[in-house]
Amino acid sequence: MKKLILYIVLVSIIAGCSNSNEDTATDTEKTANETSAEKTTDVLDDSENKATVGSSDKSKSSEAPDLKLQVTKIDKEQGITIENNDMYRQLNEVIKADPKAGFPNDFTVYPRHLVYNENGGISILFLGVNRLDAPIKSIYFQLTFGNQNGDYIFENKPVTLNEKTFGLIETDSAVPFLVDIHPEDEEIFMRLTEEEENIDISLDHTEVELKE
Repeated sequence: MKKLILYIVLVSIIAGCSNSNEDTATDTEKTANETSAEKTTDVLDDSENKATVGSSDKSKSSEAPDLKLQVTKIDKEQGITIENNDMYRQLNEVIKADPKAGFPNDFTVYPRHLVYNENGGISILFLGVNRLDAPIKSIYFQLTFGNQNGDYIFENKPVTLNEKTFGLIETDSAVPFLVDIHPEDEEIFMRLTEEEENIDISLDHTEVELKE
């Protein structure tokens, strides 16, 4: 069993979220560690709208294999596929538009947009991109996300993507995950789309368990 302990702080910018308030959640289970993809037409571009862990030089490689969208284990168990689920299918188009997203020897997190759940809750949809040299069995990090003026949605929010919920996160694959927010944080998120230069996002105290 291979385990990495990584400590990274990164200031990033989110992009393409102006239409995020039109999305609604599916019936699949959604917690900080469980997810289904939501409607989006954003591109995973090479701007600063991401946070990373690892020791890469943070330069995207044109020689990297094309990225693949991975359906989470919990969704597979409910019979969901990319082909039969509108939201996964649309998210797959996002990845096809930028198949080289992510950095060599790294795990990258891209914040995408808001999701409105059927139970009345609100979540932020993120995409996690695995460009490490082995599948990820489990990854833990503390997420900070807000602006440099002191308005934060998360400060050291614990997030775990584990094998029980997601399955193995394969190399050169991307998985969607949701993190719940408070209703009052919706306004902060919408302001972030207008104040990209002030956004602060980081993954701290990261622990990654890789498949041997």
